[in-house]
Amino acid sequence: MTGAKRKRSAVWRKIQAVRFEDIKVWCMRRLPILKWVPVYNWKENLIPDTVSGMMLAIQQVTQGLAFAVLSSVHPVFGLYGSFFPVIIYAIFGMGHHVVTGTFALTSLISANAVERLVPSVRTNFTTNNNSGVLGLSEFEMQRIGVAAAVSFLGGIIQVAMFMLQLGSATFLLTEPVISAMTTGAATHVVTSQVKYLLGMKMPYISGPLGFFHIYAYIFENIRSVQLEALLLSLLSIVVLVLVKELNEKFQRNIKVVLPIDLVLYLAHCNSRQVLCCVAVT
Repeated sequence: MTGAKRKRSAVWRKIQAVRFEDIKVWCMRRLPILKWVPVYNWKENLIPDTVSGMMLAIQQVTQGLAFAVLSSVHPVFGLYGSFFPVIIYAIFGMGHHVVTGTFALTSLISANAVERLVPSVRTNFTTNNNSGVLGLSEFEMQRIGVAAAVSFLGGIIQVAMFMLQLGSATFLLTEPVISAMTTGAATHVVTSQVKYLLGMKMPYISGPLGFFHIYAYIFENIRSVQLEALLLSLLSIVVLVLVKELNEKFQRNIKVVLPIDLVLYLAHCNSRQVLCCVAVT
């Protein structure tokens, strides 16, 4: 018997040795939803889970809009980015405490690519408000195309890291390194929204030392700050921080958490300053 025939026969024996239980175990490992749905207590957990899900969905509306603005794309795509990842993770996810959806740091990274490839000020470019899908302009569609390409590339990289089992490399990161990264990311997120918080019109600034160039531009043009936008931003930040701290402090004594993000967003008539305050808090 030749080597090729031996390999084919060995493969065929392995296929014949596969049992239904093996297929069932494999499916449950790849689709965890098949494991927890049959044992889910519908009578006791359905109503509490539905209420908590609705509360989180209300809060995610404003956060999704804010992170879309942070990504330099149309706000409606922030809602899409908040909806579909949760459904996918419910089917394929295995962790009980993993947060999925829009995220400030990834939104900022996406905005960097969007602003470089599709800048706001373009020559010989005409904008038609109803030329694209969902009534979006061609300019907005090009921006969302760049953001989608960046997201797709990030997904490919993550799949490659999963196949190479590189997740264990996170154990090499010390606590000071993680704290420094999160602090730096938060600083850059706040800096990217300063122009909206102050009501200023300024060009997109990035690259080496771009952080310092942004504040240098702001101080050079400090007289162009709109007092109304500044007061609205300060008031929104104070209210957001205060209510969120109270919600966390008295979460055991209250049954429904006040969705202050959505309340401010509706009260100020879709103000961009409020969305930016939601993004930075």
